[in-house]
Amino acid sequence: MCEFCTKHGEGKAWYLNANNYSNDLLNDARRRKFVTKHFYWIDDAYKNYYGLLKSMPLHIPLVRKTIMAIVKKIYLYKHWGQVIPIEDVEKILDITNSVTRIPCGCRMATTKKENRVCFLVSFDPRKLGLADIVDKSYFGGPDTAKFEQVTKEWTLDFMRDGETRGMIHTVWAFEAPFVGGICNCDIASGCVPMMMYKNAVPVMFRSEYVAIVDEDRCIGCKKCIEVCQFSAIREESKDKVAVDVGRCYGCGICRVVCGKKALSLVDRAKQKNVSDLWY
Repeated sequence: MCEFCTKHGEGKAWYLNANNYSNDLLNDARRRKFVTKHFYWIDDAYKNYYGLLKSMPLHIPLVRKTIMAIVKKIYLYKHWGQVIPIEDVEKILDITNSVTRIPCGCRMATTKKENRVCFLVSFDPRKLGLADIVDKSYFGGPDTAKFEQVTKEWTLDFMRDGETRGMIHTVWAFEAPFVGGICNCDIASGCVPMMMYKNAVPVMFRSEYVAIVDEDRCIGCKKCIEVCQFSAIREESKDKVAVDVGRCYGCGICRVVCGKKALSLVDRAKQKNVSDLWY
């Protein structure tokens, strides 16, 4: 399990521990202050540091290791995420009671366009939880219409549809271990975590799973290669593909486009060489 799970999971994934959604954590003064400034913090970090990180010689192991250590120190217990498959999205929705769809802060920072693909979750069905604290003026004013309460069923359908367009799911801590929300990420639309993964250093854990291929079912259509955000699937032969588990983040969206159901997810912990690979 990832280090968040070991410390905050009580024997399970940290984001499936109901204690990490508690109102006691939400009401912590330091956390509330962080949430209020959160989106401005993303905007500032993107404008001032992303370009700098991208320009560094990260192909040099010592440089990359040093930068990764700095990034982890700054972000790990502030706002760190983890990739999760749709099955774990459903489990999160099962233990929460309120879902609020909001514009994505990343896309606002990078493209200045509204893209409502993020969902804040709350334990209290009578309140918006973390969405009550967010400074809505970042999104153009105090109008709460941009923050819409939606049903769990609608949320799950939205995320499943997103998978067909290559969007992966990520869960995020706000001053760990508090679980604040679920995002839908891809490289093309201006998602900062995915841009960091591709061009700098990761700011999220890999999932608790990796993908594997059933060679008897695979016909080599290569649709999974096209949809994989992490370039973790390659052509093995004319009619077969293979998963590079060293690159796989275990998002599971490759399964959606496979008409032969040749791809599945297995526990990362049981896979040799990647059981402790989280970044």
